[in-house]
Amino acid sequence: MFTRHWLSVTQFQWDAVAQPNNWITLVFCVLLLLLAVIFVTFRRKLSLICRALFSQRHFSLVQREGKVLEDRMSVYLLVFDLLTITTGLVMFCGEYIPGAVAKFPFIANIGIFFGALLVAYLLNLLCNELYASLYGWTKERVAINQYKFCMMTDVALVMFPMLVAIQYAQLRFLYYVIVAFMGILFVSWFYRVMKINFTAGRGIHFFLYFCTFEILPWLVALKVLLII
Repeated sequence: MFTRHWLSVTQFQWDAVAQPNNWITLVFCVLLLLLAVIFVTFRRKLSLICRALFSQRHFSLVQREGKVLEDRMSVYLLVFDLLTITTGLVMFCGEYIPGAVAKFPFIANIGIFFGALLVAYLLNLLCNELYASLYGWTKERVAINQYKFCMMTDVALVMFPMLVAIQYAQLRFLYYVIVAFMGILFVSWFYRVMKINFTAGRGIHFFLYFCTFEILPWLVALKVLLII
């Protein structure tokens, strides 16, 4: 009688622990499916986007292919990028800032973070539109948005396999590799967009805009997560 009772409690505890792992496995499967569709359908353009942030020649080829942000591939890539970054943020918070994700189950945190990132991305595009209309730089606006899209794609493509390794091989040092890689990509993107604006004679104005709408919101978000 006691043995059966103990086994029942043990099974219940194991299921409660395994539930987040089941959800994260489902998220990884969705990401893998999205990546497979993108790779099979848009392999050439994906290759150009991955190299565009580091090579002006490849970025010119991306522009020659058409407006990336208006292509059908951009929808799949945007979902893949945001869902991958969302998963990385939830996993990172669960490891180092547990208070930020303790109130809701894993899949709910994925939905909340994904929605927040999507709203932040759309608001950023809106701010770019307003800034472009204020100074009349439509061509530069398109290039800056394309550079940002390329940066997000590079981050997601590198982050995805590392998140899988962190989850199933317990290689937590890869969090630091991801952060370092994101820093390198951010500096590369900042250099590209500053070069565009200094060439157009708007370097100081764009630097103020960049600090206000590109850096400050993320610092505020980080402060909120630390306070929770």
